[in-house]
Order: sequence, then structure tokens, then C-alpha cells
Amino acid sequence: MRASHLLVVLALAVSSAQPARADATATIVLEVSTFRNRTGMLGCQLYNTSVGFPDKWPTQPSLQKRVPVTGATTSCTFTQMPGGTYAAAVIHDENSNNKLDTNFIGVPTEGYGISNNHTHALSRPSWDESKIVVNGGTIVTTRISLRY
Repeated sequence: MRASHLLVVLALAVSSAQPARADATATIVLEVSTFRNRTGMLGCQLYNTSVGFPDKWPTQPSLQKRVPVTGATTSCTFTQMPGGTYAAAVIHDENSNNKLDTNFIGVPTEGYGISNNHTHALSRPSWDESKIVVNGGTIVTTRISLRY
């Protein structure tokens, strides 16, 4: 009899345990440095898929931030983000025209950067080398150095 009572108590204890919150959200901080000046805006974009990365900026407002460049390091903070896999692209929009300016052959004339700092002279970075895994309920800080 006592063994059956113990089993019932254990079963109740296990069934009433709080499951991990599936809806826990994360905060993603993109900490950007190596600005050549403190003019203009820092444009930050998160991608939650490889589609369009890193050139086509998705239209989801929750994945975009623009903040004034305020110092040698400036950050974009994304709150209430679901856990998952992301990659980031940032630009130093020095003239605040909402785009990355390029020269006549398409080479950027303003600063740009990618998560994990994978920028290449002659090719675009890949999703796989740029992605970051974000778990719900965490704060993830990714440091990005601009390239000019």
C-alpha cells in the first residue's frame, strides 16, 4: 500500500513540474565598432532565413533598426525575439540616405559588416558562416567590426 501511495505522489510531483517556457524570448545586441567617423546612422538587419542574405533587407520591421552613430561603438538592440537561427548585416549610413552607397562598379563606399565578421574582398559571406544560434530567454551580444 505504501509503495502505491509513493508512486501516486511521485506521479503528481512530476506532472505538476513547470515545463520550460516555449514562449521565452531573447534579446539580440549587435555591438558595432570601427566607425571611421561619427556621422550618420547605423543600420542593422537581422535575417531569420538565408533567403536574401545579406543584400536584400526583409521588410519585417521587427528585424530592422536604425540608430544614430554616437561613439566608437554603437549598438542595435532587438528585444522579444523568438529563439532560432539568425544572421546580421549592418551598414554605416554616413549620409543618412537609407542605403549602402557604392561606387560605379558596386564596391561599397560606406562601412558594412556581417555577424561573425565574415566579410570577403571578392565575394559575399555565406549564411552558414554568418549565422548565430539564439536560445529563448537569453541575451546574445554579437560584436561586428565595420569594413570600409
